[in-house]
Amino acid sequence: MLRFAAGAICAALAIGATALGVSAPASAGNFTFYSDANRDGPWNGPACDDPSVLSRILAHFDQAEAQYWHTGLKMAQITGARETTFRDWDPPIIATRFCTGSAYLTDGQRYDLVYWLRSEQGFAGVGWGVQFCLVGRDREYAYAPACKMLRPL
Repeated sequence: MLRFAAGAICAALAIGATALGVSAPASAGNFTFYSDANRDGPWNGPACDDPSVLSRILAHFDQAEAQYWHTGLKMAQITGARETTFRDWDPPIIATRFCTGSAYLTDGQRYDLVYWLRSEQGFAGVGWGVQFCLVGRDREYAYAPACKMLRPL
């Protein structure tokens, strides 16, 4: 009974607000989240081999290994970082750079590194973000199989 009463009250408030003219403006139908003033040219985010990108990957890997896996491993070096595909702005698409390289861990093992850089993926949607995966070390299968979810379709 209480659920019915709450639903009836909400419906009455919605009808009353519409009758009083309290509604979205007519232009709201034309609004899209993606019509950002900053999308007037190509995305000029960092390149795949930018030192800030590589250091962010190194730091995140080291932190995850220490905090969750307790292996003592660190990522020693990233080599051969390069862009494989680029997808620029499009109303429903976030600009993305797909990248690849090689990562060497402190145990001497070499892994293929797959990562992407995306616009609007920084803190609170400001700046760029990076997601990465080491082929053969995706323990929680977040990007399975073989880091495929970070590769272009």
